[in-house]
Amino acid sequence: MKKERHARIIELLENQMICTPKELSETLKCSEMTIRRDLNELEQMQLIHRKHGCAFLMKEAKPNYFHEQIDEQQYEKEAIAKAALRFVHPYSVLCIDSGTTAHTVSRFLPDNIPLSVITSNLVTAIELSNKENIQTYLTGGMLYHRTKSIMTDSRETLVQHHADVAFISARAFRIPGGAFEHSYPLVETKRALVSIAKKVVLLIDHTKCEHVSLCNSIPLNQIDVIITDNKTSPEVLAKAAALKKEVIVVDPEATE
Repeated sequence: MKKERHARIIELLENQMICTPKELSETLKCSEMTIRRDLNELEQMQLIHRKHGCAFLMKEAKPNYFHEQIDEQQYEKEAIAKAALRFVHPYSVLCIDSGTTAHTVSRFLPDNIPLSVITSNLVTAIELSNKENIQTYLTGGMLYHRTKSIMTDSRETLVQHHADVAFISARAFRIPGGAFEHSYPLVETKRALVSIAKKVVLLIDHTKCEHVSLCNSIPLNQIDVIITDNKTSPEVLAKAAALKKEVIVVDPEATE
């Protein structure tokens, strides 16, 4: 119940930008005291900020539009995506989630070998439509405009598929928690993709590490491989390696 309230508060702040405890309590039909406790917890998680009795999202918690995110850490994303190709083989079945780093993988997928891709990202599906040797399946559900992704409403249908590798992005990553997202609908879709894959590859640049967000999307024990860039803290890399995770570190400035 509390997690649902937290998610609704974040959703309301996304849409309305700023809310008072009274407005939130009326919308969510609970006491102002309960709302104030929720706001305290969300502020401790660095998801919201409060000033003059009003609550609004922290800059880092705001879900940017896909076209805004795609250019952030562009060189890191491209280097990470290219490193991910080592897990792609002829006739592989791949899951690619809605994140921009995972989408970048689709740009570099070879068109000279047969592949199948299951994706929740509309932009990824369009990208792959130009590659005739890649069979693309788009998950069904509601379109989330900000991320151009599909929030699956039929997990039962998705789990009928089987995949070799799931390429998963994240809004935040921390050990021992794992990967985090700011939205429960995003989490459900990512979990569904992970559940059908033999191997889970997390794609994160250094700006996502040592942070948390509202929802734990993928627990650490479900992540097999972590691909990140060389600005990620050595402590994070050491912790991941100690937990028997395969860690691949890329240098975005390295010449090909």
